[in-house]
Amino acid sequence: MQKLKIFIKGETINLSKPTLEFAKKSNWYSWLNDKNIIKHLADKYKKQKNTPAKQAKFYLAEKKRRFMLIISTKDNVYKGIVSLTNFNKTRNSCDIALITDTNIDPYLAPYAALESVARITEYAFKFLGIRVINSVGKIETKFWFQRMELFGYKLVTLSDDHYINKKKLPTLYINSCNYEDYKKIKKSRKFFWDNLKNMKKRINKLPKKNMFDAYLKYKKDYTNNYYKKIFNS
Repeated sequence: MQKLKIFIKGETINLSKPTLEFAKKSNWYSWLNDKNIIKHLADKYKKQKNTPAKQAKFYLAEKKRRFMLIISTKDNVYKGIVSLTNFNKTRNSCDIALITDTNIDPYLAPYAALESVARITEYAFKFLGIRVINSVGKIETKFWFQRMELFGYKLVTLSDDHYINKKKLPTLYINSCNYEDYKKIKKSRKFFWDNLKNMKKRINKLPKKNMFDAYLKYKKDYTNNYYKKIFNS
């Protein structure tokens, strides 16, 4: 199998567009069989064992409606994928998703994932005409998404506890990054992703009380006080 042509060169990673050959012959399919890699994905991605044939079928079905970039180390070891999907032409919006094997190049893994998000986010704003990028995740990944705040992804909402067929569903949050915030960040830094040294400093300075916990407490307190006044009137 030939190596993929690098589409975006990064500092900790490179990003490449996948091909049908890559879908058939690489280990791309195996990422969706690894419980550690997919542990935070929706249940529908965990039900069936993936195969190279299924991965090829997925690629052919999705290549025109999903913008996919394969993540590799600087030594060309493929370790994950970051993608944009659910394009809405009316709103000029889309969703972002990422899975990656953190056991590959583990020291750089947390920063590699973050840089992958930064690079594809910037590409979407500069070249795809996107103005809003949405991300959805489980509350268990709140510290990862706090890091995404460094690239303009702000909390939009958190879901309340809810059940389907008596099964409690996970609490989900939605974050969004908009074009205006992207421009502000880039103006401040000169580069959206400037360098790893500066990114580490920014990560270490993130507030200890993250927005998710603060929002949940505010929502709970406000809701209780609001309905207490109504119910007791």
